[in-house]
Amino acid sequence: MTAPAVAPYFFPMIGNKTIERIQASGFRSVWAVTGGGIAAVHAMLVHPGASRFVLDVRIPYSAEALEKFLGDKPVSACSEAAARLMAAKALESGTLGVACTAALQTNRARKGADRAYICIQSLEKTVCKRIDLEPGTRAEQDTTLSEILLTLLADFVGEHDER
Repeated sequence: MTAPAVAPYFFPMIGNKTIERIQASGFRSVWAVTGGGIAAVHAMLVHPGASRFVLDVRIPYSAEALEKFLGDKPVSACSEAAARLMAAKALESGTLGVACTAALQTNRARKGADRAYICIQSLEKTVCKRIDLEPGTRAEQDTTLSEILLTLLADFVGEHDER
């Protein structure tokens, strides 16, 4: 019996071939996401073969959980420094640390603009990026952020191509 075809995920720029090539890259990734980027995790895990690439996913969502995960309280949870620490911590358990920390739309007062930081780290290199998010719903912002995260990940592992 052949496996059923996988429907393309809801990211216009990320096709099944790209997800499959990321999974077949040889990296063993550990993810740490907080505040956003969860749709990227979902996209990786619902695609057959996810265990070739994803070893573990951590979601230290509250300030206390993030502090416990990092072993120290970051100056700002949504910062490049926090994303770098998260990626380095994730890398301790795999060959690739994938981190995303975000401040998306919320129903409470918050300092600063809607933004996120992604950091991907291997033993050989580290790539970090700040993403300024347009106003929208939290779900829309997470979808945008997750597509950017998957695109950066594909570029990082050298497996990005057309759908």
